[in-house]
Amino acid sequence: MAKSKPSSGGTQATESVARTASPADAFAEIFRLAKSVSSRQRFMADMLRCVVRAYSSPYGAIHIRYAAEVIQDDAHSGPTDPKFWKPSVQRFLTESLTEPRPWAKLLEARNGTAKVAFLSAPIYDPSGPAIGALAIVVAVTDEGDWTAHLSTLESLARTASFAVEFVGRSEGSVGAGRGGDRALARTAIYESAEELAFAITHEIRNRLGFEQVALGLVVGKHVRLLSISGLDQINNRSPGVAGLRAAMEECLDAAKPIIHPSPPEWGQKDEQPPIYHLHRQWHAAAKTDSVASIPLRGGENIVAILSLRSGIEQPLTPARVDEIRARVEPFSSSLVLTHQARRGLPRHVIESVRELIASLTTPGRTKRRVIAAVLTIGALYFCFGTMNYEVTVPCKVTPAHLRHVSAPFGGVLADALVRQGDRVAKGEILCEFDHRELDQQRAELTAQLEVQERERDRAMAEGSPAAARLAVANRDLIQVRKEIVERRIEQSVVRSPIDGVVIVGDPKKLVGAVLPQGEPLFQVAPPGAWILELSLPEWAVADVSSGLRGVFISFARPGEPGEFHIARLLPAAESRQAKNVFIAEAELSSAGDWTKPGMEGVGRIYVGSRQIWWVALHRIIDFVYLKL
Repeated sequence: MAKSKPSSGGTQATESVARTASPADAFAEIFRLAKSVSSRQRFMADMLRCVVRAYSSPYGAIHIRYAAEVIQDDAHSGPTDPKFWKPSVQRFLTESLTEPRPWAKLLEARNGTAKVAFLSAPIYDPSGPAIGALAIVVAVTDEGDWTAHLSTLESLARTASFAVEFVGRSEGSVGAGRGGDRALARTAIYESAEELAFAITHEIRNRLGFEQVALGLVVGKHVRLLSISGLDQINNRSPGVAGLRAAMEECLDAAKPIIHPSPPEWGQKDEQPPIYHLHRQWHAAAKTDSVASIPLRGGENIVAILSLRSGIEQPLTPARVDEIRARVEPFSSSLVLTHQARRGLPRHVIESVRELIASLTTPGRTKRRVIAAVLTIGALYFCFGTMNYEVTVPCKVTPAHLRHVSAPFGGVLADALVRQGDRVAKGEILCEFDHRELDQQRAELTAQLEVQERERDRAMAEGSPAAARLAVANRDLIQVRKEIVERRIEQSVVRSPIDGVVIVGDPKKLVGAVLPQGEPLFQVAPPGAWILELSLPEWAVADVSSGLRGVFISFARPGEPGEFHIARLLPAAESRQAKNVFIAEAELSSAGDWTKPGMEGVGRIYVGSRQIWWVALHRIIDFVYLKL
C-alpha cells in the first residue's frame, strides 16, 4: 500500500504551485495543476497547498484512499507554528472521514476577539463514491462568513475530484472536450448565475453536439430556468419553455436521471420501466429527438437540473448521461454560490421563506412542524393578544399620621423614660425637664399672695378703700404670674399626645443638657396606619391615576405582599436620588405586624388590559421617537 509522507507546511511546495489571491482564483489553478502534474499524489498535494494559500490558512490536511493507494499530506501558510494546529485538525479530519459531507466546527478565543473555523469537504472518485476528505483552518467573523467558506471549499473539492481524471494525460489526448473543461474552470469570472449557466449550456452544446441544452436552478420544489442554449433571453410564458421546465421538475421529483425514449438496457433490468409523461410530451414536441434530464447535487441535496436534447444519430445512453453528469456536477455548488451572492434583499427573504415552508412540508418533519406551529401561535398571540399591564416602581412605607413632640421651653432635660421603638399610651410620660427653679418661683408667688391678702384686710379695717383696691390688684397680678409658673411646671413633664409607637427620638443621651425651646424630642405614630410613597418615573405618570390598586412587596418579606390603592398623585415632580420622580400616595389596606416605617420595596400597580406587543415594545418605541 503506497503512502505519501506528510510535508512540513509550504517548504516542500513545488514551483508549479502559483500563489492565488482568493478562493475564486483556485478553480482555474486546480485545472492548471491537473494538466501540468504527472501523478495523482502530486496533484492532490499541490491542490492542498493551492487551497491553503487561497484561504491564507495556517494549516490544512488531506487524506485520500485510491484502492490500495493512500494519499496523506498537510500544508500551512503564515507565521504560526503548524505544530499548534496539527493535532486538532488531524482529529477533525478523521471525524470527517466517517461521513461524506461538508463539516464545520467554529472555535472562539477565550477573550472573544478572534474566531476560527475548521472546515472539511469530501473528495469523490470520478465514478461517484467518496474516497477521502480535505480539512483546513480559516479565520472567520460570523456564521455567514464560515458558511460561505464551506460552500466554496466544497466546490473546490468537487472540482479537484473531477480534474484528477486529467492528471497524467498529454495535451492532445483530451481532444475536443478540452475547450469545454477550460471554459468551466473559469467560473470565478462570472458575476451572476445566469452568465455561468449560459457558458455551461453553450459549451456543452457546441463541444458535445447536442441539439439543445438547458440548465435550471432548484428553488424549493420548483426549477428556475437560467439558460437555454441558442436563446439569449428566456420567455417563461412560452409553451416550449413551460414544457421544458415541467420536465425538469419531473426529474426533480424523481431525484434520478430520466431518459426518453428509455434505453434498451433499462428494459432488461425492469420489464416495465416507469413512464414519465412530461418527458414523453417534451420528446413528442422535439420531433422524436432523445431527451434527458440530469439532477445535479451539491452535498446531499439536488441544487440544479441539466436537460439535454439530442438527435436521432446520437441517442442518449446511461453511460453518456453519467459522463456528462460527472463533468458538470462539480460546478453545481459554484452555481448556487454565485446565485446566492447576487441576490437582493427582497429575493433573499422570499427564497428563505420558501425554503422554510418546503422544509416544513417535507414528509417526516413532524417535530419541525410542531415547533413551527407553536411559534406561529405564539407570534399571533403576541400581535393580537392582551394581558394585564403592570407598572412596577420603588416605594417606601411611611406613617399615615405623625405627631411631633418638642421641648416646651428652654431648660435642662432631667430624665427620659422612653426611646425609639417603644409603644406608649396617651398621656404617658415621655421625658421630664428640671423644674426646681419653677417650684421656688411658685412658692414665692404663693407667699406674695398671702401678703396681699393681709394688706387688703388691713386697708379695709382702717377704712382706706383705695389701699384695699390696690392690694386686690396686686393680688390678681401675682395670681396670674403663679398660674404661668404652674403651667410651665406642668409642661416640664412631657407626655405622649396619642397611643402609638415612638419612631424617632432617643433623648436619654441628652439628659442634663440645656435644650432650647422647640427642640425636636420624639415622633409618635399610631400603630397599623401606614401609607406608601411610590416614586413614579415620568414615563409611567400618564398610565397611573387615583383609585388604581396594586400590591406592595417589601424587601424584608417578599413572600408576604400587601394590598394598596392609590389615594392621590402629587402634582409636582421631586428630585430623589438624582432622579426626577412623581410621588403617589397609596393607602396600605393589608399589612403584617412586622411592617415598620421606612421599609422599602416595590409597588406593582395594576393599570389595566393592554396588547402584548405594546407592553413589550412601548418603551423601545418611545426611545426611538425621542432619538429620531
